[in-house]
Amino acid sequence: MRKFSFGAAVNFSCLSVLLVLTFIPFYMLIITSFKFREQIVHEFWFPALPLHIANYGNAFLQIWPFIWNSALITGGIIVCVLINSTLAGYAFARFAFFGKSLLYYLILMLMMVPAFLLLIPQFILFKNLGLLNTYWAQIFGPMAGASAMATMLIRTFFEGLSGSLLESAEVEGAGDLRIFAQIAVPLSVPIISTVAVINALLGWNNYVWPLVVTSGDKVKPIILALGSVHGSLDQVQGMQFAGFVISSVPLLLLFLFATRSFVSGLTAGAVKG
Repeated sequence: MRKFSFGAAVNFSCLSVLLVLTFIPFYMLIITSFKFREQIVHEFWFPALPLHIANYGNAFLQIWPFIWNSALITGGIIVCVLINSTLAGYAFARFAFFGKSLLYYLILMLMMVPAFLLLIPQFILFKNLGLLNTYWAQIFGPMAGASAMATMLIRTFFEGLSGSLLESAEVEGAGDLRIFAQIAVPLSVPIISTVAVINALLGWNNYVWPLVVTSGDKVKPIILALGSVHGSLDQVQGMQFAGFVISSVPLLLLFLFATRSFVSGLTAGAVKG
């Protein structure tokens, strides 16, 4: 029988409190999404009958076009970041060229610049390019900043690949692009999955940049549309919370199926070995 450990009991208690504090907002979100205004006021902390499941149907009818907008924007960010970071990471890991270290450190410096400092210059740039209120502005803006960390992770992973494997491919006559596409990228699926998940979260939850560069409903992402969910005075609050739940489902499903690859890829990309 294991002896009682005061330290273990303290750790367990602290973790339990943190777990409860973490899940309370999710609990409140779920139960409130089934309520009308009167139920929210009088029975705030607990579920209340009847459950107004229609909140979900009414909210979905209003926000589903914006869900597609967010899916398109998020997918575009992921694809662009992966193209940039895999090519750049492979070049930094495999080739020697003048200014390599300086260029790499300049890219890493982008991770230290607060996003708000770049907000106005980026806005002016996209305005001059005529890309305001388009999908392209919402894709290229976040992609530029996200590529720095992705390049660092993927470069570190590429440096850990077997050099003899890549050299044997060169001996067999494979060119750099073929080695990259048929050997390096397939072996790097864990870190590529990690970068994809990180940028999916970035793209789906990005609020400030779409707020700055979009107007109207044509290209508005779901995160902005949630504030415009409307209904009767008694129903609107429950509908808004139902909209929050609906908009979080894609990310929950993504993380549910990608947790293992996300953790293994992040560990492999952060530690050279």
